[in-house]
Amino acid sequence: MAARAATRFIVDEHGCHISTYSVASHGYAQVGWHTDGRRYGSTAHRAAWTYAHGQIPEGMTIDHLCKQRRCVNIEHLRMLENFENARRTSGRDWPLGQCINGHPDSELVHWGGKWKCRPCTLDVQRRYRARKAARAA
Repeated sequence: MAARAATRFIVDEHGCHISTYSVASHGYAQVGWHTDGRRYGSTAHRAAWTYAHGQIPEGMTIDHLCKQRRCVNIEHLRMLENFENARRTSGRDWPLGQCINGHPDSELVHWGGKWKCRPCTLDVQRRYRARKAARAA
């Protein structure tokens, strides 16, 4: 199954290997198989990664550097912690180990039920107070 996912694609103008498997509502190509009378499935990019590099450890996910959800080109994929991948939304990307503004991950604090960058949060609060004070004056 993993070999099929890694080898059934067409190459686009950007060098992405676009999977020819069906696409689910989330936009990722998916591949399925039957074993012992049971049906299993996975996204094609995860299966291609497994084919090239072995099993994906618990707590890790496969990220598309090219931002093309159907791409199975191993050179366009990287393994990240789930937390790090979740921070990279809407096509934004920045160096690993930093917040979007360049502060180190060591500055992350659990604040209001979420992990936030302390210097960035304090800056947002400072600007908010300044705007509020300007309106009151």
